[in-house]
Amino acid sequence: MKFYTVLLSSLITLTAVSQDVLEVTSSVNRVAVFPRGAQVERLASKFLSVGSQQVSFTNLSSQLVPSSISVSAGESVNVLSVTTQNNYLKPGEKPKVVKSLQDSLKTYEFDHAFNANMLGVYQEERTMVLANQRVGGDQSEFVIEDLEDLSDFYRDRLADIMLKTMELDAKQKRLNKQITRIRKQLQEHNTRLNMSTGEILVELDVKSNSNVDFKLSYMVSNAGWTPAYNVNVKEVDLPLTVTYNAKVYQNTGVDWNDVNLLLTNANPNLQGDKPVVHPWRLDFIQVQPAFNPYSNKLYESAGAVQSLDVRVDDIEERKSASVEYPVNEASKQFKIKTKQRIPSNGKPRVINIDELEIPAKYQYYTAPKVTPAAYLIARVAKFEQYDLLPGSANLFLGNTYVGQTYINPAVVTDTLDLSLGRDQSIIVKREKIKEFTASKKIGSSTKESLGLKVSVRNTKSTKIKLIIEDQIPISGNKDIEITLDEAKTAKLDPLTGTLRWSKNILSNSTEELVFKYSVKYPSDKKINL
Repeated sequence: MKFYTVLLSSLITLTAVSQDVLEVTSSVNRVAVFPRGAQVERLASKFLSVGSQQVSFTNLSSQLVPSSISVSAGESVNVLSVTTQNNYLKPGEKPKVVKSLQDSLKTYEFDHAFNANMLGVYQEERTMVLANQRVGGDQSEFVIEDLEDLSDFYRDRLADIMLKTMELDAKQKRLNKQITRIRKQLQEHNTRLNMSTGEILVELDVKSNSNVDFKLSYMVSNAGWTPAYNVNVKEVDLPLTVTYNAKVYQNTGVDWNDVNLLLTNANPNLQGDKPVVHPWRLDFIQVQPAFNPYSNKLYESAGAVQSLDVRVDDIEERKSASVEYPVNEASKQFKIKTKQRIPSNGKPRVINIDELEIPAKYQYYTAPKVTPAAYLIARVAKFEQYDLLPGSANLFLGNTYVGQTYINPAVVTDTLDLSLGRDQSIIVKREKIKEFTASKKIGSSTKESLGLKVSVRNTKSTKIKLIIEDQIPISGNKDIEITLDEAKTAKLDPLTGTLRWSKNILSNSTEELVFKYSVKYPSDKKINL
């Protein structure tokens, strides 16, 4: 008997504790989105009585990071403890689009069932009409007029039943298609609908009866943003129009409706503890000989071992660096002026950050050995002053999409070159000059000479500035000698063999460039010329 009394008192205590937990409804007010992750700020208000209270903030993301939770209340309230839990019995609130789809599905399914029943009714009526087509019943005599009237009745009624059946069959097919589409659309939301919700339990010490305003914040992982740009060149004598966008996504299980949005490239996962400088002790290094599997000798050179260590360390450093997302050294923030709605579906939502007019110099570029075509290049000087972040960029020439590039200010020192695609009005041709192409032997050596001509025709109505790049080979062996015999006005890079011309070509005119070179090598050898 005593056991039952203790059990009963325990149940009463648990019930009392559960009843003391007050549910508090909060709404998302502000979200700071990082490249990976987001900090969600919620606001709530609740009237609380004096004394110890326990409140539960419900319908939160089940993916919130417990260690990141911050809860603040008014001066009349002391926050004693904060804990979290997941509620698997109370799934997330259905988005409006899901509710609308489910309502539509119910309507279509009702119409589908009603039509199926009506088809059954008409089928029964047709069976009944056919079963009662014996004329005059049991009477042995009837007049011809009665037969004609009865035939008209059967014909009209059967035709009407057939027409109604065909109409219902057609409607059923349309309803089946619509029901299938809605069900497929709802499948995308099934994961979201089955997700558990998160709850934050807060124990409070309330000093006086009052209406308490709460502000809580926490980090979520399934969210982030990436920069994206639209670069438009309206005319080659006008500045670039750069639309600075952000692709924001989240799949936290909770929609962000009418929230103040802050975008930043900061890293929220950096350690907050101050660094510690440990003693740095020097000592002698014992160099171990390294074994070469392709030789019977041992390497005694410490330099070779150290060189190998450097390469390994360098590889490891690159591996670890690739894990981190690219951000500038200086943290940047973008406060979006208008409130935003970001649904929890994992799909990127494009949000405009800014519109920039950037001065640029335009020129054309061609490498006829690689591709006989001219490309329009926009050169932006002092690009770092615009504080852009790494991201993909869609390129437009006169509002026509011409391709995509990647803007990475981290690797741009002073000038950024943007390729805006081919210009078909510039015709490029590269061909050998037969009279300057020859091969002859000189003693034990062979000398091959080659002459090339590059012609560029400008069919545009304005003159253009064109950069032309070609090349001569570079020697990979001391027995191979390469000589540039002719290349007027060209600048030669001896390390790469690149020839570079800068030309202004007038409208409807042609520019021709000639360069010649020779290669000398032993006659008993072959080269990849």
